[in-house]
Amino acid sequence: MQLSRSRPFHKNDNRFVERKNSTLVRACLGDWRLDTVNHTRVLNELYDKMWLCCPFFQPVMRSTEKTIIGSPAQPHRVRRRYGPAQTPLRRLCATNAISTEKRQRPKRRRDQTNPRRLRQDIYELLDHLLCLPGAKPDQAENALETLFTRLPT
Repeated sequence: MQLSRSRPFHKNDNRFVERKNSTLVRACLGDWRLDTVNHTRVLNELYDKMWLCCPFFQPVMRSTEKTIIGSPAQPHRVRRRYGPAQTPLRRLCATNAISTEKRQRPKRRRDQTNPRRLRQDIYELLDHLLCLPGAKPDQAENALETLFTRLPT
């Protein structure tokens, strides 16, 4: 298998991925430089918490209509209308894209998760991550150490 950065003849694919990084990763972490093995371990633990928070508890508004007001040659204004804010899980369950049995598993996971405790864990991990020291100059660290290890809890 040959890896590439985007699909053939679609050179702008990466911008869609980067848009989501902006809303999730950079919104929480900002532009901090995270370059040590300890940073990577805490960041992996943070991602394990964040993937629960976003699809289960954060509602998102989706665009339903976009109308150009004025002539098509010289648009004066664009009017956008949005549907009701829903979580990605609720939006997925409202469609017939997955079977009823497959809907129950994420719903059970959501029901077992305490959103307040989850948010508190995320903030604690962020505080811990930003308190860790940066890499020392001229000292390389082996990032492969982080692939299959977990933080001690």
